[in-house]
Amino acid sequence: MRIAPEDRGAEPAQAPISPSGKPAHPFYGPEDVGGLDYGRDLGDPGAFPFTRGTRAGGYRAKRWTVRQVMGLGTGEETNRRLRHLLREGQTGISLTGLGYASFESSDPRAAGLVGRGGVWVDTLADMEDVFREIPIERLSINQTGNSIPAFTMILGVARRRGIPFEELSGTIQNYVLPWGEPPRYEGNHYVDLIEFCAKRMPRWNHTSISVRNTRESGIGADQEIAFGVYEGWYAASTAAARGADPNVVGRRLTFFLNAENHLLEEVAKFRAMRRLWARTVRDRLGATDDRACQLRFHVQTSGVALTVQQPLNNIVRATLHALAAVLGGAQSLSVNAFDEGAAIPSQFAQTLAVRTQQIIALESGVTDVVDPLGGSWAIERLTDDLERRATAIFESMLRMKASEAWEYVSTCSHDAAYRRQLEIDREERAVVGVNCFADPDEQELPFTESVKTLAADYDPAWREKQVGRLQRVKRERDPGRADAGRRRLVEAYRLREPIVEPTLEAAEAYLSIGEMVDALAAASSEAEVRKRGGFITRLYS
Repeated sequence: MRIAPEDRGAEPAQAPISPSGKPAHPFYGPEDVGGLDYGRDLGDPGAFPFTRGTRAGGYRAKRWTVRQVMGLGTGEETNRRLRHLLREGQTGISLTGLGYASFESSDPRAAGLVGRGGVWVDTLADMEDVFREIPIERLSINQTGNSIPAFTMILGVARRRGIPFEELSGTIQNYVLPWGEPPRYEGNHYVDLIEFCAKRMPRWNHTSISVRNTRESGIGADQEIAFGVYEGWYAASTAAARGADPNVVGRRLTFFLNAENHLLEEVAKFRAMRRLWARTVRDRLGATDDRACQLRFHVQTSGVALTVQQPLNNIVRATLHALAAVLGGAQSLSVNAFDEGAAIPSQFAQTLAVRTQQIIALESGVTDVVDPLGGSWAIERLTDDLERRATAIFESMLRMKASEAWEYVSTCSHDAAYRRQLEIDREERAVVGVNCFADPDEQELPFTESVKTLAADYDPAWREKQVGRLQRVKRERDPGRADAGRRRLVEAYRLREPIVEPTLEAAEAYLSIGEMVDALAAASSEAEVRKRGGFITRLYS
């Protein structure tokens, strides 16, 4: 005799709760997936709606890209670390810190910041140092953050090497916020990026919707799916207002997702999001090309799950997160280093993170079978539940004004961050080594010399060196070309022209990001800045 779902196991108040806040059944059976239609809801790997993966051969056909997120110090330090990781088996590049600051390294606000939180970039000269001796024409590059100046500096490096833009492969984190003048959304430079890449860079992903940081606040897996699908839909539909073909836009729209602790729910999350995205692109955007309906995504393991206490535990956590990403079919993966909760990751720890991916790929056997957990009653029920809840959230956001939907995401994130910390403090959410199995005699950072963090190794000379390079670049650049580049950039901004080409011109004239931002700020009225949502410092820098 079968046991009804409502009669299984403990009382609801005692049942384990998933990170999404839903009680978990103690076991699952055929009745939990009774309404599942294989052709409609699953399909074979590589077939619509891509629940089981975007490629028929899975990782047997093409392994995921090992793409450790990194960036430290100045261009030279980042270049040395990049070359080391590539020698150790990293297969793609993911750079952080590019263009995050809207001011120069010489600005007083940069004191104590240069080299922390990513590589500092002032001018094209810095980007040239970042990629020195690195074959960017043979590697895909992920730019975390959507700085147009930093993006055009990557293009500037390629042009100086004689590499056609059409040969570059990579991704820029980009999303479309609700501003710009309809119906064509002139002045919305997020859309400028989409348009430029669609026309000039067929191998470059023009939009990578990052909901990873939103998930890091503590929102549930269903919200991560819904917010990501909404932001992807909004980007594609806004590009369509300029006449973009959803079949073209969809093929180069990707996602940057998180992997959290609950392995089964995370695997189901990736599968559910693939299905919901495929249906959204076909049914709501009108795409007819199945390739445009495929959800392709990069995963970074959870940063908020890392602990300073008992930091070697983070190796286990990151491995489980990475395994969930692989079982869920990620195209690209970054595994956080175990010391990253305390400081910029050490070379030793980042190398170990690369080894973690290699061991999963080459020793675990999970890549031998496509969608190896597919057909599990638990996984299929969790996938269905997550898609259903995410669809309800997504559809509620569609009924909002765009500005209200973005505010809703922000509000949910703030509320979730508070709840998450409260649960940890109240010991309602177990964190091994922090609120359970803690060691009162533990040293704050029990690292040996070989695995020490960079917390104590921050070099104040990084800023001195960076400022010196900036001053040298300004002395040696062509002043006439720099002035012309500045004027052209301001003119394009005032006329609401597409901004990417003028920015590339300014970058190749060796204007700094700070100079570009200051020039546009001087050309903007305060009302315009407010109307555009602070675009100058949030997108352009």
